[in-house]
Amino acid sequence: MDNTIHSFENCSLSFAFNAVNGKWKPYIIWYLAEAPGGICRYGELKRRVPYKISHKIFTQQLQELEKANIILRTEYDEKPLRVEYSLTEVGWLLVPAVFFMRDWGAIANPKFTKEDLLSRSKGTLDGDKLTYSYKSPELGKEVTITFKY
Repeated sequence: MDNTIHSFENCSLSFAFNAVNGKWKPYIIWYLAEAPGGICRYGELKRRVPYKISHKIFTQQLQELEKANIILRTEYDEKPLRVEYSLTEVGWLLVPAVFFMRDWGAIANPKFTKEDLLSRSKGTLDGDKLTYSYKSPELGKEVTITFKY
């Protein structure tokens, strides 16, 4: 019998969805993963996300991702202050899921075609399967998602 007291505070699913819950968080993760070297300064990252986002909301989303250990904020003691953002190893383990979710959206929404899916997918195509993966030697963990479309 399961005697565990279930609560949102002790639920890993709740933690996972809270960590990425926010209109702009998946885009931030996506565009950091696609950035040269995986690093972006604030202004560059904000420009890469192709939607109008207020400074306040964008900053709030970045802070929440940092608190969840998905992104790293690095400040450099320069004038003017230089701040760069990058994915942590934990964040990189999330990238295959974000890439998969985009492709799932292309299949689940009838306004998209198979060509839309395949032309923009970040998965590795093998026959009728797309595979998304990341291996973190630092953490000794690996994520692989295979999607038969």
